[in-house]
Amino acid sequence: MTKKTKNIEEEVVDTGSSATQEKDKPETEIFSRIFYTILFAIIGWMSLWVFTFVVLIQFGFLLITGQVNTNLKGFNKEVGLFLYDMIKYLSFQTSVKPFPFRDWPYDQNSEKQNKSELNGTDAV
Repeated sequence: MTKKTKNIEEEVVDTGSSATQEKDKPETEIFSRIFYTILFAIIGWMSLWVFTFVVLIQFGFLLITGQVNTNLKGFNKEVGLFLYDMIKYLSFQTSVKPFPFRDWPYDQNSEKQNKSELNGTDAV
């Protein structure tokens, strides 16, 4: 009879420890989300300044040569997609972290995915 009691007590102790582990897990996820949100907000603020600076340089090219610089146009397109991904993460639209937790080269597939998300359709 004492053996059964010990088993029951062990089970109670085991379930109690797993309950505290499960309780701690969401707290660590919340704190990591807060950390990454602050980090990406700072990076996003700096990226927005880079984006704005490149736009101003592009206007200079347009005024001087009469046409836009294709290299700057492509760079600003990628920075814009990066900012879009960051805003989605910061506004809790997705839990997928942007670069460096995702590949940087924003190619045709990521552009299609972003367009489909804006339209409310599934990505191809």
